[in-house]
Amino acid sequence: MKKLKLILLLALTGPAAFAQQKADTVARNKELFVNAGIQYLSNLTYAGRRDESSVPVLLPSLTLVSKQGLFVSAIGYFDLNGSKSGTEGLSVTPGYVFTFDAKRYYGGNVSATKYFITKSSPIILSSFNATVDGQLYANPDNIVKFTGGVSYRFNKNNSNDIVNTAELSKEILALKNGTDGKSGLKITPTATLYTGTQSFYQTYYTESQVTRSVEVPQKQTPINVLFPNQPKQTIITQTVTQQNQREVRQYKLLAFSGSLPFTYTINKWQILFTPYLIKPFNQVDYVTNTKMNGLYFLFTTGVNVTF
Repeated sequence: MKKLKLILLLALTGPAAFAQQKADTVARNKELFVNAGIQYLSNLTYAGRRDESSVPVLLPSLTLVSKQGLFVSAIGYFDLNGSKSGTEGLSVTPGYVFTFDAKRYYGGNVSATKYFITKSSPIILSSFNATVDGQLYANPDNIVKFTGGVSYRFNKNNSNDIVNTAELSKEILALKNGTDGKSGLKITPTATLYTGTQSFYQTYYTESQVTRSVEVPQKQTPINVLFPNQPKQTIITQTVTQQNQREVRQYKLLAFSGSLPFTYTINKWQILFTPYLIKPFNQVDYVTNTKMNGLYFLFTTGVNVTF
């Protein structure tokens, strides 16, 4: 029976990535700012991979970021799966964003997330206890940004996983308006490669030779009458096949994702829309033993305000 652990697609909802974006634009004389938002995700996935339990979700969020780069974020998870919709829980993420130069061309972030998801929840995150995440980025002369990331996942059954990401992106100012010089429409073409481990249970069979005794029917013969205590059993060797399960943990190429985030900024407000086209690799349905590597589409959209 498949128990493939899926990991949330960090690029969609990662609070560290959001905090990094805000740290790049926050006024230097402001000690603390707050961002509140809500986001709709058409299909909750893990490192570019879907599962039978993948569902659309609504994600309200609240993030506090300090001038020094420290942040804490809380995200709620609402399953929008038709009549089975419901509140599934929340996550809390403290972290730190940093830069290595005054122009913020080089930097990164570290964070840790604790999940409080209903045990019986159908959403993917219900299998996680916590994660530890880190990213480094380089954007020389603001030409093309490269980001490398690592996420270590603590699963509830102690079968932990690791996922690495390599991402290329370019921010393009498509439309500029307002007097603050920051309002307008930005488009950020992004390509992301996912690699990592997959933990699942694989069924296998073993054969063994077992000896056992078998009752032998006794015929009425003169010998049996004279010697009634003759053995009535014989010993035979039999082949026994047993079904077993073992946990398999493999590091592989997981998926490739192409996305096109649109961000429209109006003073303190941001309207977000991002379509994704994702190609998973090495994904197998371990129940039917068939490949699940077809292209699929999903999107996220939302709004947030900073004050």
